[in-house]
Order: sequence, then C-alpha cells, then structure tokens
Amino acid sequence: MTTTSNNAIEDEFRRMDADGDGLVDLTDFLRAPRKLLAALDIPEDAPKAQALMRANETQWASFLSLGDADDDGALTADEYVTTRTSPAFRSPSRPGKGEVCQTLFDVLDGDDSGTISQDEFLRAADFLCMPRTEASSYFASLDTDNDGQLSAKEFLKAVKRFYTS
Repeated sequence: MTTTSNNAIEDEFRRMDADGDGLVDLTDFLRAPRKLLAALDIPEDAPKAQALMRANETQWASFLSLGDADDDGALTADEYVTTRTSPAFRSPSRPGKGEVCQTLFDVLDGDDSGTISQDEFLRAADFLCMPRTEASSYFASLDTDNDGQLSAKEFLKAVKRFYTS
C-alpha cells in the first residue's frame, strides 16, 4: 500500500481515537455508529440500531483478530494500519463486513423503501464529514441509474470507494 494510502488510514485512526490516548478500543470504534444513530434520531434500542451495533461489534472483533499484536483489546496506530492494509481486511468473507454495509444501508433507508433517497443520504452528510454540496455531487455520482435513489448495490460501491480512497 502506498504512503498516501497509509496517511489516509492514519488520519482515519486519529478520527476514531476519540479520547486521544493513541489507541482505538471498542468504545472508540462504536462512537461513529452511535453518533450516526443520534444524528438520524434513531434510538439505540430500535431494531435497526441494535443490528448496526451488533454488526460493528462483530467487525471490531475481526479487526482485533487481524491486527491486535499484543492482545490488549485495542489497536495502536501501527496495528490499525496493519489491520486496514491486510489482504484479509479486504476479504468479502471478513466477519462483520457485509453486515455493517447492510445494517448501515438499513439505517440510512429511513422510510424502509429499500433505497436511500438523496434526502436520506444528505441527512448523513455531516456524519460523513462531507459538506452538503459535495455530498449532493457524490450522491449523483453514485446514482448510476439516475433514478434519484441509491440501491443497495450502488450504496455498496460508495462504501467500497470510501474505504479504498
């Protein structure tokens, strides 16, 4: 992996290290989905929220199995980069990977239509640290069939692009 990619992963690590202690632990890892649920006004005891949290907990366990060299239940920046650059991280069979994408899609699909509208996508723009105008353009680029909705397939492309850019 390139230095530029590693720098992006290190930036991701710093964003995830909520308490600034140089480690990402389960609390740090679950901060992002909790923040998203709060931004979308979805209570954590709602079925969609519980599914998202379980999927993220599964993914966290997978992260630890890939990179927690000292078995302390947390990842240093080096361990995080090792995890994210591991071929096993990109494996379609990595535990939690598909579940996180599907449960995130379900959470963003606020009206349960089976698609994510531009309005639903823009509600999450702040969570994605994306200005609204940029998020609108990004949505348009993801909406490959130009129907004003993101299908699960189109959304999966967005997630893949996010983690590989």
